[in-house]
Amino acid sequence: MDRYGRESSPHRERRRERSPYRERRRDRSPHRENRRNSSNVLTYKKLKKMPLNLRKKALREARNRHETIQGKRLKRKRNPQEVPNARRIRNDFDRSEHNAMLASTSQELRRILQDFETLSDIPHDITPTELQGEIAIAEGQATTIHVQRDGLSTLTVVLHQREPTIAQLKRAIALISRAQHKRRQRERYEERLRRRGISDDSDDRRQRQPVVVASSTGELVHSAQRNGHDHRAFVSWRFLWRCFGLLNVDTNQPIDDRRSGGRATLKELGIENAATLKFVHRVKYFGRQRQS
Repeated sequence: MDRYGRESSPHRERRRERSPYRERRRDRSPHRENRRNSSNVLTYKKLKKMPLNLRKKALREARNRHETIQGKRLKRKRNPQEVPNARRIRNDFDRSEHNAMLASTSQELRRILQDFETLSDIPHDITPTELQGEIAIAEGQATTIHVQRDGLSTLTVVLHQREPTIAQLKRAIALISRAQHKRRQRERYEERLRRRGISDDSDDRRQRQPVVVASSTGELVHSAQRNGHDHRAFVSWRFLWRCFGLLNVDTNQPIDDRRSGGRATLKELGIENAATLKFVHRVKYFGRQRQS
């Protein structure tokens, strides 16, 4: 229909579409080749709109054809944390001084503990939970629990409370297992330095950052070795206690650690002094439960 409201003739429309004048004009257009070439040229603007897999493919093909990418490449923004300034330089200096002070204090504390025969078996980086347990052993009021772990050494937990609860036991297991894991990593690191002939008292060693240890990992519950490879899962203890539970080896009964909201004492759960517990999968004994 034209602008006057009349219906256009189909014969006229076909003639207009098949007009040789229009075809010659389209073929002779000087912008046709430019449009064709510009559609095949790879630009940074096109790369930005592509998904990651197609972007890598286009870059790989352009590199194989030795083609340059047209357009203006956006400069990568520099991480503001990497820009040195006076405050960061001062913080780095304070951190190195703090690490040097910690190293010297640890070495002096280790020397003091070695001089006393009664304290020679206490590690210099003992945690407050372990120290309170040692004091409770000396006073004769300690509760000792042995926790077996699949593929790992048996964990000995000493509780200083008079009537410890299951929540206090779980908290002590998390703290002591992490402390022992950190000691093993430090011993491996020092042994590696000794094999390389690097002195532990060098300035570079003191100013170096301490070995970073994850707050919790699946290696604290069972061995990370699976088929000869390490499969370390960095998860929280909340997740670990949701997947694993404790089994009383003496009575072969699972322990309901959610009883009374975790306030149930060990005696109420049938756990005596010097009892042996074991990590087991919770779903095997309690079934699948809704996550809280």
